[in-house]
Amino acid sequence: MSRHFYVRLLRAIVFSTILLVSPLAIAGPGHDHGSGDHGHGPQETAAGPASPRLTAVSETYELVGILKDGKLTVYLDRLADTSPVRDAAIDLMIDGEAISAKPQPDGTYLAASPVLAKHGDKQVVVTIAQGGRSDILIGTLHDTHEHHDDPKFDHSHADHHPEIAEGADSPAGKMMRKLSQPQVLAGLGLGLGLLLGVLIQGRAGLVASLVVLAVVVGGGVAWAGPGHGHDHGGGAAAAGGNGDAPRRLPDGAVFLPKPTQRLLEIRTRILKPESTRSAQRLIGRVISDPNRSGLVQSTIGGRIKPPKGGLPVLGQAVKAGDILAYVEPAFAAIDASDVRQTAGDLEQQIALLNARISRQKRLVKKRVASRANLEDLEIQLEGVKARREQLTKSRSEPEVLVSPVDGVIAEIGIVAGQVVQSSDTLAHIVDPASLWVEAISFEPGLAVETSRARARTLNGEFFDLTFIGRSRALQQQSTVFQFRIDQPNETLSIGSPVKVLVESGRPVSGIILPRSAIAQAPNGQTVAFKRVEPERYKPAPVRLEDVDGERVHVIGGLKAGDQVIVRNAPLVNQIR
Repeated sequence: MSRHFYVRLLRAIVFSTILLVSPLAIAGPGHDHGSGDHGHGPQETAAGPASPRLTAVSETYELVGILKDGKLTVYLDRLADTSPVRDAAIDLMIDGEAISAKPQPDGTYLAASPVLAKHGDKQVVVTIAQGGRSDILIGTLHDTHEHHDDPKFDHSHADHHPEIAEGADSPAGKMMRKLSQPQVLAGLGLGLGLLLGVLIQGRAGLVASLVVLAVVVGGGVAWAGPGHGHDHGGGAAAAGGNGDAPRRLPDGAVFLPKPTQRLLEIRTRILKPESTRSAQRLIGRVISDPNRSGLVQSTIGGRIKPPKGGLPVLGQAVKAGDILAYVEPAFAAIDASDVRQTAGDLEQQIALLNARISRQKRLVKKRVASRANLEDLEIQLEGVKARREQLTKSRSEPEVLVSPVDGVIAEIGIVAGQVVQSSDTLAHIVDPASLWVEAISFEPGLAVETSRARARTLNGEFFDLTFIGRSRALQQQSTVFQFRIDQPNETLSIGSPVKVLVESGRPVSGIILPRSAIAQAPNGQTVAFKRVEPERYKPAPVRLEDVDGERVHVIGGLKAGDQVIVRNAPLVNQIR
């Protein structure tokens, strides 16, 4: 092909590029009309603003009300620890109308009234009555929808393009919308580019085409300028209207709505200085007090027979001596044969003794024999009869199983008709007010006797312990310690695993927090979440040192009087 053909082809490509780029360049970055409200394609609806909210705080309570569908859901928490208050009576005064908030099964309170449907901010006076005490809170129910009647309509778009607002439905407007579609623009640009490439001859046409392309691409951005986008599927509306969902705010704080706080079981604490000691952790478990507990076992093999009141059940309180069950003796075939043989021997001995006694009585009567021999035979007869009676009882009389101590039944494994063996453990009775902890340590020189000890359960409860004793023989290279739980409660069960914290280290004073109050930010910083508002928490970088593996000593970043999250802070840290 000739050189002129390639020059014409290049000019056609340049002109096509100019016409394709021009519509985008004229609009500039962010001014794309592709996915707006003009029917150019599917639109991604931006999230609306947060629901109208009522926030009120007193020295005792913090209250958050969320208005949805004309009903106000009230969340009432204690200010000190953010724990829910479920047994209060709440009355609201809104625009002179009294409304009662009724308690709901989920721990919230619900208020409904036509006055809640009115637009505009409303002053609210809340009266709370709980446990013989009352409190008054004052707040404002902010109408966040007041200035967002039509969030889909972009006022700036209409201001810059009055032809869209005024002539959108005219034939010219419809034609403009069709011509502005990318497919139509691409076809027109390609056709016109090929036509101009053929008509303009020579190198001058090619140079002119390149100059025009540079001018259009370089100068088109300035015609509209950045930030003038018409993409109504995103932009500021989508960034700013995240509704009621938990989220990170631009300043790094976390918007944590009350429903999410209830779901995550968030708890807070107002910080104050404390004194403690660094501690070592031991692995332990809850055991029963051997002086206040007992096992129920059978001394014979047999079949379980229930008493008149029925068999005992788990958790039943019993007294020492109460009948729990009977064990009817059962014999194997060989044992039954031995019993019958023994019974026959005893009957034979009794018959022989009766005959000898009869003869001895006649001799004594004739004064031929001594009366002492007669008395010896009678004593032998009484002994053999006693043996026969005991053998008869062993074959028919059941064994009585009684409670050895006062307490409750912690374990039981018997049913009517069950066959048990001798020494089987049938029930375990414990006193729930007297429990011990058994722990092991692999450190031989641990000074437990003179140190304060506490037990921590899996759910985070702490119990003070009193040292009882230690083993003087190693068990699998470890020393066993036993402690008495000073004030046990119903949450403790025999065998529950616990961590024993022995405070034998140096004294520590300052802000002490549980490990669950600390989280690691994405940038690697260690943070705690400070309460700013009832639904807003801000991460505060902290410096800390370990106390006992369960608690930390904060040496920087927090001060007395701050209120921070002390439970499930790592879950809050995951909110983005």
